[in-house]
Amino acid sequence: MVDEDRITLAPTEIYGRSDEEQSGPRIWRRKTEEPPGKCLVYLLTIIVIIFALCLILSSIFLRISKPEIETRSISTRDLRSGGNSTNPYFNATLVSDISIRNSNFGAFEFEDSTLRVVYADHGVVGETKIEGRRVEAHKTVRITGVEVEIGSFRLLDTKDLDKDLRLGFLELRSVAEVRGRIKVLGRKRWKVSVMSCTMRLNLTGRFIQNLLCE
Repeated sequence: MVDEDRITLAPTEIYGRSDEEQSGPRIWRRKTEEPPGKCLVYLLTIIVIIFALCLILSSIFLRISKPEIETRSISTRDLRSGGNSTNPYFNATLVSDISIRNSNFGAFEFEDSTLRVVYADHGVVGETKIEGRRVEAHKTVRITGVEVEIGSFRLLDTKDLDKDLRLGFLELRSVAEVRGRIKVLGRKRWKVSVMSCTMRLNLTGRFIQNLLCE
């Protein structure tokens, strides 16, 4: 009599016989985990990188440098000179174009300042006022038509003036000091920019030559 409660086995061609022991050792794999020490190293590395980036950005954005001021061009007007060895004289009007460049990440606001013109080493022969204004971040402001009246009447010593007048050249120097404050990310710093330009006044041609600013 045939037993009706038979168990159907899987095909041996695919799975092999279920009642046979599989040959070879059994391999057990255990899930690996990162040790706590490595996680701490990774965290410290990220913190160091973030700190270095903050230092680099702060050195770029918070660094405050002096604005640059220079004379771009100078022209002359109403130039007169003459006299004799005992009473030499000259007078003229110098018209300057001045630029102020602000390379900071904050605006530069400067006060009224004075532009002086010096003849050789003999003293100041003229001065005028540069009105204060605001220079935005990474901007350059040009101040045109700055006029200064120069004349030998301001000099106390004119012993070399007659010789220079006969040569036809006067060595001049224009000096200005601009003082203002720069505000970057809530920080305010006072900065002083100094301009010193040497030039030669050609009396014959009535023009400025060899203009050089430091």
